[in-house]
Amino acid sequence: MKKKVWLASIVLMLTLVLNSCVTQQKAAESVVTAVVKDSVVAVEPLKDVISIVEALDMYQYPNKVDMVTKKYGYKLKTNYEVYRLDKFSKMYYKNCVLAKILTGDMYEDYPKPMRKGISSYVAFKDGAIIIAVFNQPAYDNLVAQVKAAGFTLDMPGSEDIYTNGSRTIACYKDGKSVRIQ
Repeated sequence: MKKKVWLASIVLMLTLVLNSCVTQQKAAESVVTAVVKDSVVAVEPLKDVISIVEALDMYQYPNKVDMVTKKYGYKLKTNYEVYRLDKFSKMYYKNCVLAKILTGDMYEDYPKPMRKGISSYVAFKDGAIIIAVFNQPAYDNLVAQVKAAGFTLDMPGSEDIYTNGSRTIACYKDGKSVRIQ
């Protein structure tokens, strides 16, 4: 009988000790935070570079390409191929020098910027229009124009993908280019 009393008292003591060591934690209150969207601010497009609105218009109506590129003073090079990288049916460039030609229509690299003005090119490839600039403020202006045109960030990454439901625009920060699809 004494064994049962000792055993019961030991179990009771262990239960008390274990209960005192365990603390009850209250469930943390869930914090609700509002999703903050980028505020859309009207952006003044650069005078020397084609605007996003005009590029979207050119994408929708290909017959406007010559008129818009002529307005900005772009030069045309057809069938521009960067050796083993890209092939463009049309390459419009401004304040740029075409890369060294290797063979036929194959070039060593993309166009290179000149020191005067804002260097840029507009390339057409497989149902996409690519606008590339060579300085950060010009690229930032293009991205701000994308946001101002009503596009919202869909997938961030090395290439930020913006969408408005029907079109997508990919902004590639490292290459300072914007691709409209």
